[in-house]
Amino acid sequence: MAALRAQSDYATPLTFTTLAGQAGVAGFNDGTGVNAQFSGPRGVTVDSSGNLYVADSQNYAIRKITSAGVVTLLAGIPEALTPPNSISLSPGPPVDGTGSAAHFDQPSGIVADSAGNLYVTDGSGTIRMVTAAGVVTTLAGGPLTGTGSPGQDGIGAAAEFDNPLGIAIDAGGNLYVADSGNDTIRKVSPNGNVTTLAGLATKFGNTDGTGSTARFSNPTGVAVDASGNVFVADSGNFVVRKITPAGLVSTFAGTAGVLGSADGTGSAAQFDALNGIAIDANGNLYVADANNTIRKITSAGVVTTLAGAPNVTGSSNGTGASALFSNPYGVAVNASGDLFVTETGNDTLRESYAAANTAPTISTQPTGQSVALYSSVTFSVAAAGVPVPSYQWLFNGSAVGGATNPTLTIDEVQAANLGTYSVLVTNSSGSATSNSVTLSSPGVTPGPPPGSPASSFANISTRAVVGTGAALEIAGFAISGPPGSTAQLLVRGDGLSLMGFQVADYLAEPVLTIFDSAGTQVATISSWGTNPDPAQVAETALSVGAFLDVSPTLGEWDSALLIRLAPGAYTAQISGTGGTTGLALAEIYQVGSGPTQLVNISTRASVGVGASVEIAGLVIGGSQPTRVLIRAVGPTLANFSVSGVLALPSLTVFDSSGNPVATNTGWSTNSNAAMIATEAAAVGAFALPAASADCALLLTLQPGSYTAQVSGVGGTTGIALVEAYLAP
Repeated sequence: MAALRAQSDYATPLTFTTLAGQAGVAGFNDGTGVNAQFSGPRGVTVDSSGNLYVADSQNYAIRKITSAGVVTLLAGIPEALTPPNSISLSPGPPVDGTGSAAHFDQPSGIVADSAGNLYVTDGSGTIRMVTAAGVVTTLAGGPLTGTGSPGQDGIGAAAEFDNPLGIAIDAGGNLYVADSGNDTIRKVSPNGNVTTLAGLATKFGNTDGTGSTARFSNPTGVAVDASGNVFVADSGNFVVRKITPAGLVSTFAGTAGVLGSADGTGSAAQFDALNGIAIDANGNLYVADANNTIRKITSAGVVTTLAGAPNVTGSSNGTGASALFSNPYGVAVNASGDLFVTETGNDTLRESYAAANTAPTISTQPTGQSVALYSSVTFSVAAAGVPVPSYQWLFNGSAVGGATNPTLTIDEVQAANLGTYSVLVTNSSGSATSNSVTLSSPGVTPGPPPGSPASSFANISTRAVVGTGAALEIAGFAISGPPGSTAQLLVRGDGLSLMGFQVADYLAEPVLTIFDSAGTQVATISSWGTNPDPAQVAETALSVGAFLDVSPTLGEWDSALLIRLAPGAYTAQISGTGGTTGLALAEIYQVGSGPTQLVNISTRASVGVGASVEIAGLVIGGSQPTRVLIRAVGPTLANFSVSGVLALPSLTVFDSSGNPVATNTGWSTNSNAAMIATEAAAVGAFALPAASADCALLLTLQPGSYTAQVSGVGGTTGIALVEAYLAP
């Protein structure tokens, strides 16, 4: 982090840049800088190692951000994202556990202790503790029962909070909580004993005084100085209050009931509603003002505006009034005087460094390596700069998708990975490029393995109606690869999660069963939570970009398997528990890279109308355009003893923006029908009769996401097979 710089001029404006997230893009995604996504981030804190932690409120999660802007999930399970990432559900009571097995309810305040443990205020009326390893326990509080006194004190679950927001910690490990719903400030000892430091539950006002004679109005943030004085962002009164260790409350800055943006000393200063508050080693306070500014208050009560323009909403990086915010909420300051601010309106984490900005410099260069094929290799670089720089790895001079960390790991090296690697390091002050280094393998010539396409299917999926008997959803997929290799796949049967995509008639309890080409059952599951390691399944889903399935504690379960399979042909069959029916989504994701590839997907299912049409999704990975054969087979299925076929299918392929790429009704009407027949034979697909009503398209597609929609001409219905093949 940057070196400490004394700030003698308190009116000096600060320069803010975006450390992580992208303004206006709410969602859940781990990544670096703008590739990461938050949803309604609130509290932020910094540990002794310079790592930041954010209470990602609308994602029901705690996120970790390194000084390089690398964002990862520490604990919690995102359950309230805007589609297509996940679904909107109330998570219910808090659940303790490790990582994604733990549940939060709109976490708000967060603070780190000297040992690296985090303490979080939870919307469930609890104070949670999170270790550095992501182990979550409940320290105090619990759901309001209505049987005790409002805001009652007690040990552990005997204490009651009402919408606790800000949280701070003193040198002795005591926590201080802004209990906003009770209009009080609570103290929590290390053993979970909760007492009321100041204010009286449910009695709001602006009276100064000692202990219960003092009054607050919707306190939102708290900070503690080295002497044990507690400072409160008293939002409803538009003031900052001070509480001595003896519980004496006074108004430190602002005038109760007077709203404004004026700088000044003590009561001459004006605030809007206040959010977070933090304190630095010199006793200076920093406040996130709801008028979209960042304010500073010296130990003498002198208030200045450091950044933002009062009542002007925006997302611009800049200095002073040219830096614009949208509802800044959490504030944290590290030992170097660097300031960090979360924005619930922009869904970003902003930063301001005390040291002067400097262009990146590389201190440790990557080194060339020679390894055997299919072994693992890691390149690394070390760089510094202010602001903290971002990274982009290059392979043979071209950017590697998603390779934006200081390290680059290739799990299973192939011939196609051999070549030169370098990394571009960038911040707002400049950029630096590392030395180019070579990855080689003894006796191997760089290039794609024989028969390997430049692109591959990274994900294939189909949404369709699950019936009974012959109308089950049956997804076929094929894996190619050398003898002895295996592919790790995430295979899912989603039902309830489709509710988040406004799908009403979802299959409530899907059962997923995988069969090999001989019809032998390989694996089956009816709830992803019954996997040996459900947290690993959830983390893998996030790593491959899948939306997160519903928690199995909700009673209606989606199914998922994390499985390794040898090259060959397989089917994933989705049925309903007890013969239930409804819409389901079959998904197959390839996890990581290696010598194996997904080369074919085919799904047979019932095609209805409206939301019940058959929709196949495919993601083309790699860096080069590739030819794909996509077919929608209806009438020819009768030759395979399938009854109730879709007599007149229509096939349309859409890109990720929803734009139609191509459409077909009757494959032989294509101008390249002869080539389609030739390619079908080459990939091993059964032949379609000439002039049949079956559909087919041979397309050259750029890497990206696509959907193939199968419907019936004139609203007709029946069973159809949709297929996608990588064409040679």
